Amino acid sequence: MAFFEKALEASTMSTKLLIRANVSKRILYEAYAIARRFEERYSAYKETSFLNAINAASGVNRVACTKEDIELFRQCITASEKSGGAFDITMGALSHGAYHFGFSNQAIATEKQLQQQKKLVDYRLIDLDEESIFLSKKGMRLDLGGIGKGYVSKMIALFLKEKGATKVLVDVGGEMVSFGKRYSVAVKDPFSEGNIAYIKTSKSPLCISTSGDYQRFITSRETHHILDRSSGRSSAFYSSMTLLQNGFGIDMLDAYATAMFNNDSEYVKHFSKEHAFTTIAVDREGNITFNNLADLNVTSIGLQTTNFD
Repeated sequence: MAFFEKALEASTMSTKLLIRANVSKRILYEAYAIARRFEERYSAYKETSFLNAINAASGVNRVACTKEDIELFRQCITASEKSGGAFDITMGALSHGAYHFGFSNQAIATEKQLQQQKKLVDYRLIDLDEESIFLSKKGMRLDLGGIGKGYVSKMIALFLKEKGATKVLVDVGGEMVSFGKRYSVAVKDPFSEGNIAYIKTSKSPLCISTSGDYQRFITSRETHHILDRSSGRSSAFYSSMTLLQNGFGIDMLDAYATAMFNNDSEYVKHFSKEHAFTTIAVDREGNITFNNLADLNVTSIGLQTTNFD
């Protein structure tokens, strides 16, 4: 069987998927199937998904889970705990229950809707054991939008590594993992069609996660999809937040990108140092700030304007 390094590109999980690796075409399609299975099981936009079964049972009964489900939900709860709820896996009560992001009836939530749905956002109300999950309040909703793409990117990268790939780049809607080759990665300018940063990776494993206010919004960028759980409204600190970290932990990095987007620069500075990742933050005025560049698995980072912290 011939081996090569080519890209498989597809649309899945409401985003674009890119897999590049020196493996056979068959292995590439098996990697793609990982994303397809995740979407079928955990998408909030598929009526028959397992995630929607959990949400429908909120406040009523427990739902049996597989080992993979338990592992995923534990990761979600851990990310919620570590960020103090700045990332919260139960945000679905707001994102889908109030705003209906991604659905045909999406609309800016009223104050009454926000007050009602905010009461249902609290990861501490999840009861997870070794075999099942229970959402304690009726109307609670899990939303994996803030961690799902990172989780899939990680699973695909580890699968390819296990199958013998030595050069890999996986990109699931901006959640990236690379190793074995120096890749050039561009970070989009949130205010134009250009880019604000260029990252040259090393051959060591590296994760990159980006969140922004410029892709999913209702009416304008002022009502984008990254919501603050306290106010129920769109966060107003940044237009773009990119996180970089050594290793394969893109699932947690994906969640942390949401948490950083929801907090001010001092929080970002201290949290990123504590959890050993680099940030490239672009605020609403276009100011760019870096945090924690030391010991990052990159060959270089190029930027038009920098404010090093």
